[in-house]
Order: sequence, then C-alpha cells, then structure tokens
Amino acid sequence: NIHTCGVARFNRHFADHLGVPMVRIDELVTRRLTNPIVSVKQSEMRDEDLGSFFEVLSKVDGYTLVLHDFNGHEFEIELLRCAERVMALNAQLAESVRPSRPDVLVGFAVASYMEELHIRTPEIRMITFGMAHKIQSKGYQRVGQLLVAHGRAYVLEISSALHEGTEFDDSFFTVGDEISECFKGNVEFLGFLADNEIARRLRSADAMLAFFPSGVRENNTSVLGAMNLGLPVITNLDEWSPSWARHGETVFDVNRLEIFPSHEDLERVGAAGRRAVANLTFVGLTKILTS
Repeated sequence: NIHTCGVARFNRHFADHLGVPMVRIDELVTRRLTNPIVSVKQSEMRDEDLGSFFEVLSKVDGYTLVLHDFNGHEFEIELLRCAERVMALNAQLAESVRPSRPDVLVGFAVASYMEELHIRTPEIRMITFGMAHKIQSKGYQRVGQLLVAHGRAYVLEISSALHEGTEFDDSFFTVGDEISECFKGNVEFLGFLADNEIARRLRSADAMLAFFPSGVRENNTSVLGAMNLGLPVITNLDEWSPSWARHGETVFDVNRLEIFPSHEDLERVGAAGRRAVANLTFVGLTKILTS
C-alpha cells in the first residue's frame, strides 16, 4: 500500500518517473514484462512469500536489483547472484553487499513528496471527513456539478477516519479515489488527522461537506464540530434532521442547491450555524439527564 509503506511509495514514484508500470511480482510473467527493476526490502517481506518471489524471478530474463536493506539471508544472496545490476540505497548497505557483488552501485532514496509539492491557492477550499464504508457519492456528485458550473478554482481536502475494528488497508483509501472522480481530481488527501489538526483545517476552510444515508442527525459530530467553529456545512436533510439544521439559514441542503453558494452566503450561514448550536454542549446534555 503506497499510503502506508515507504518502499512501495518510493517504487510508485520511481516507476512514474521512468514511465513504466509498477506491478506485483506475480505479474511479471503473466504480463510478459522484461528487464524489470526489482526494488525490495527483505525485512518487510513475509518468509512464506520468499520462495514464490524468487521462483518468478527465475523465469525473467535479466533484472536490476534495488536494495533497501540487506541481512545476508539466502534469499538475498540468490537475488544478488542472479541480478544483472545491483544498486544499494546507502553506502553502508553497499559495503555489506560488496563481498557478494563487488560491482554494486551506491544510490540514495528520493523523498516521495518532492515532485508532489505544489501550493494550491483556490478561491474555494472545502473539507470533508469520511470512512470507506460510509461514503455517500450522490452528494459529492451534486456539489461537483455545481462547482463545474460555478467556474471558480476550488479544492477539496479529504480526511479519512479509521473506524474501530478496521485496518489501514487499500479500502481505507478508496474514499479519496471515489470523491476525486466527482471533483475532477481537485482533491488533497490528508489521511488520518488528530483532533487539533482537524480543528486547524476547519478554521482555514470555506465550507465543509458531510453527507449521510438519510440526512444529518443530532449526533453527527463532524457537522456539529464544523458549525461550532462557524464553518458553513453543505449536507443533506430529511424529516428527521434536527430543527437547528435549516437550509439556507444554518446549513445548506445539497438537494436544494441550484448554484454553489457565494462567499457572502457561506459566511452568513456559517455565522448563523454557530449561533444555532451554541447550546449543544456537555452542560446542555447534562441538563437533559438531570431535569
């Protein structure tokens, strides 16, 4: 997973730079790829996979080996022996490899963000939070359509929450992929953020997007958090939505928007929303329990 593994991320950017595909080892033969660069970190590989990994390489006519570590294991020695060219990514690593491959090249890693770093200065900056199993595409598609008609530069920041009982696997990151399609790629994936960073991001945004299977409810903390900070929320409403969520007054109902709100409307609704939820605190909750 390129989001959770530094070696995979390095490989992804290296492949993109070279204009070649990054593939799993078992795709080398099935796709009839030749002269691959094999970029590996043996210490992060499962022992049960080493045999099949080398078996595939034995069917490949020549490969270049890029090493991220070296522990002298038999698997690594065999990789060195059969490689046409070997590059170690630091000098100490190269020195440990040299007895087996005197011709080893000394390379280096490249920071993955170097070619990604660019500062966007959009007219509209939005933020959204989501979990892979809760994504509601319809609302994002509608906002995407409004923004295209709006004709102004925009970007959507996406933070994915890790739900209890789930893991950082590929499905965790499909949230960004799915929403990105709705916004023509004008997205920035923020990953998993701590509460303080979430608050900072909310304060710097122009609007928050939050969509639900039926409609917003009193216990949707992401919406309440944004409203408490005076950030206007674009969401979806139904008959069970709370009285403090009123379209065009304290929030925007995506199903009733015909144009994307102006900066003036965003500021007005954000301020009104903040006032509407001012009493939704633990003090207020305690009063309900003790009345």
